[in-house]
Amino acid sequence: MNDDINEEQYLNELESNTGHFSENLPKVVQEFQKSAVKVSHYNDVPAAISFFNILGQIVKDFVTITNGRNHEDTRIHFCWVQTSGTGKSTLWNFVGKVANQTFEKINDTNEHPSLRNDDGIPMKRVFDTFSLTDYTDSVLIGKFAKDEPEERGDEPTYTRVKGILEGNGLAHWDEFEYSGVFKQSQHQEKAIVYLNTLMNSLSGDSWIIKKALASYDNQIMKCYCERSVLAMTYPPSNLNTVMAEKGVLQRMLLYVWEVPEFIQHKMRLEQIDKAGTIEEVNQPVDRFAKALFELYKITKERFLEVNGDPLKTMKYTKDFNQVLKLEYENMRRFLQNTRTDVSAIASNFTTRLMKILYKMSVLCSIASAPSIENKDERFVVTGHNVRQAANIVRRCYMTLVDWLERSLKVKRQSIAENSLESLFIDAYNKLEKDNDGFLNKTLLLTEVKDKAKKSRAQIYRHYDVIRHKFIEQKESNNKTYIKLIKGDDE
Repeated sequence: MNDDINEEQYLNELESNTGHFSENLPKVVQEFQKSAVKVSHYNDVPAAISFFNILGQIVKDFVTITNGRNHEDTRIHFCWVQTSGTGKSTLWNFVGKVANQTFEKINDTNEHPSLRNDDGIPMKRVFDTFSLTDYTDSVLIGKFAKDEPEERGDEPTYTRVKGILEGNGLAHWDEFEYSGVFKQSQHQEKAIVYLNTLMNSLSGDSWIIKKALASYDNQIMKCYCERSVLAMTYPPSNLNTVMAEKGVLQRMLLYVWEVPEFIQHKMRLEQIDKAGTIEEVNQPVDRFAKALFELYKITKERFLEVNGDPLKTMKYTKDFNQVLKLEYENMRRFLQNTRTDVSAIASNFTTRLMKILYKMSVLCSIASAPSIENKDERFVVTGHNVRQAANIVRRCYMTLVDWLERSLKVKRQSIAENSLESLFIDAYNKLEKDNDGFLNKTLLLTEVKDKAKKSRAQIYRHYDVIRHKFIEQKESNNKTYIKLIKGDDE
């Protein structure tokens, strides 16, 4: 592999692939994504993230991600903010079934490494999922049951009863808007503290939730939560404020999409078309549960090959660091031409997103392992894996910046909002095309960006709105070419 990377070529390539990100993901992720969007239309990005949400959870005890003296686990915590009625619950119905079947297979082996608590006592790891609706301490982190004294006058003793947060698997918030992150209440504020704690790295003990329970003579309750979070909500009115003032969303992979009306229309039409039909659901669920379990097994085998040292499970190539740096610079470029208040909030997410990109690069390497015949070449994280992961993280960052630009009421610069469509068409008519009327998509978007004096995130959003006016064609050189549909320039 050539370790020298041409930055200009790299940036042009990633921009041309923006609309085709799934083609570059590991094969198993592509297949999972295709099955998921059959039940949750147009939600390809959340579908891919959900796969990594499960994978990161089941391999976390076999892989520790190194960063100098700092260590990270493989868990991906995902917050999905999107217009109501656009497929969040239907996607979870599919993802939840896949996760549960995968967890059952792992539990049935009865061979997963145990966790040792603060007292050195082994605790069997059992994987499961739950949807959170109750936010009281006793439900979340547990309580104590008072034991009957053996003799009168004996000091009371207590038996620990664990809460639903404790354990391994997924913690699912179907209505994250009621978690306390967006709306305040006494119990919900505690839930935010617990949420922040459980998302700490598993390399130390800062992830263990500890609380003195006044109702039980201030006995210290310790909750051992190693779960991955999958939270869903419609866009709350105060989302931008929460982004700016609270750190909880910055610790998650945040995907924000206010679905355009024309996409919602297409979603409804597809639902209507399938009304009265029967489709087999269990077959793809079984297939992906088996695939994830296979990834679990080969990662465990690799872990045992390196004498059970999670720091040695993965290896890294030279171009891994190079591409990681290029992606960081690309995130910074996305903030060009944005207002100071937008870039200030978005910048707070950049460091965390780089950590998530690092994690997802590792997970892409793991997901690709079964397709690599030479075992010595498995579990090697490359620049290609970074590019695969960046296809997803970049999308999330674009939606984040775009949301902030709109919700913080960015001042119109030189072109009115309603004139952007004509600007796209004018730019298309002006630029040189081939004999069939096609031109480079990146060239068109750059032209519009320069004329409109808007950020890349805004231009991509506006292009998505009018995408139906163009025919897209991806060539063998990995560049995308577009052609205005006849009649739309009139």
